Amino acid sequence: MTSIITSALSLMLIFTQVPQRSVAGKDYIICGNNTQQKIYYTTSSNYSKNHKGEKAIDDDTATSWMSLQGGDQWIEIDFVVKRVITDIKVVAGYRDNYQTIKYFILQFMYDGKWFDFARIDFSRKEKRGLFGTHSVYNPVAVANLGGIDASTFRIYIPQDAIVNGYAAIAEIEVYAGSGKLQYFDKRLYNLCFPIKNGLFPENDAGYPNSPRGYRGGIHYGLDILYYYNEDNYQPILLDETTPVLACADGVVIRADCDYKPPAEDEWKKLSLYYQGNPATFVQRSFGGRQIWIDHQNGVLSTYNHLSKIDNKVNVGGRVKKGQRIGWVGNSGLLGEAQGKKWGQHLHFELWVDGIYLGYNMNINEIKRYLRWIFAIRDMEEEQ
Repeated sequence: MTSIITSALSLMLIFTQVPQRSVAGKDYIICGNNTQQKIYYTTSSNYSKNHKGEKAIDDDTATSWMSLQGGDQWIEIDFVVKRVITDIKVVAGYRDNYQTIKYFILQFMYDGKWFDFARIDFSRKEKRGLFGTHSVYNPVAVANLGGIDASTFRIYIPQDAIVNGYAAIAEIEVYAGSGKLQYFDKRLYNLCFPIKNGLFPENDAGYPNSPRGYRGGIHYGLDILYYYNEDNYQPILLDETTPVLACADGVVIRADCDYKPPAEDEWKKLSLYYQGNPATFVQRSFGGRQIWIDHQNGVLSTYNHLSKIDNKVNVGGRVKKGQRIGWVGNSGLLGEAQGKKWGQHLHFELWVDGIYLGYNMNINEIKRYLRWIFAIRDMEEEQ
C-alpha cells in the first residue's frame, strides 16, 4: 500500500513540475483594470524608443511598432498562461503614409520551437475614381483560427513581405469569440490631466501605495506638485492660483463648499490616533476640501487639498472634461491647520469599479499605466 501511495505521489510530482516559460528580458503591459495579469512582448528590433512593441498593443491605432531596416522582423506576444483564442486581427502601420507590410506569418510555439500556422495577406481592392480604377491597400488582416488554446504567438514578417525596408504594426487584437482582449481599460483612455502642463511626481512617495504613517495607512492617489513653463519647460511649483481641471465629463457627487479647517491641536490629535488605529470610517479625511466626480461608467475621480471650489460646481451638477472645478491648496494638511501655505499640491485619485487605481500593483506598473492614461496624444488632439 505504501509503495502505491509513494508511486502516486511521485507521479503527481512529475506533473506539478512542468517547466515554466521564462519571461526574462521581455517587456510587458498591464492587461485590463487593476489586475496582476501582464502581457509580455519582445520584438526583433525597434526603430526608436517611440516605436517599441508596446505601441502595437496599446489600443491606439495612431501609434505603431516599427522595426529597423533590413532582415526578417517579428513581434512576439506572450500571455504566460494558456488563453482561448478564436481570431487575431493585425492592423498594419504606415511609414510616411506608405504601406509597410504585404503579408505576415502567424507562428505558434510548440516543444520550444516556432512553427508556421498560417500565412495572412493584406489584401488590395480595386477602387474606381475620377481618373480611372486604382488599387487600394487594406491595412487590416484577420487570422480566423476556429478556436485554439495558446499562450504565445508571433507575428513574423519575412524580408520579402516588407515594403521599403521597414515593418510597422499599429495594433494586434486578440479575440475570444466576440470579446476582444482589453490590454488597457478603455474607460481610462485619454483622460485630461487635472493640472494643465502638470508633471508626474519625481519621488515614488507621490504615487499610490506609498506609506502614509501620519494617518495610519497608504497613499491612494497621485500627488501633483509642479507644472511646466511652456516657454522653457522649467518646473513651477503649484500654489493657490493654479486651477484644477475635471479629468473627464461627469456628475459631481461631493463638493465640500462648507469645509472648515481643523485647529492644529485637533489635526495632531487625529493624526496620532490614526497612527495606531487603522481608519475604518473617515467622513472628513486629511484630503481636506474635496470634489468627487462620478464619470458614470464605473470610474470616479477625486480632487483633494483644494483651497477653493469654483462657484459653478455643485453636487448633482454636470462638469465637462477640462473644466475648471477649483484651485490647488493645502486643506486637510498640517500647514493649513497652522495657518500656513506650505505643502500646497493636488492629491488626485482615480477609482475604478470601487477600487483605487494602483491597487496591488508595484510602482513601475502604476507609472506605466498612468503614462498611458495621460498620454501626450491628449494635448495633441486638443490643440
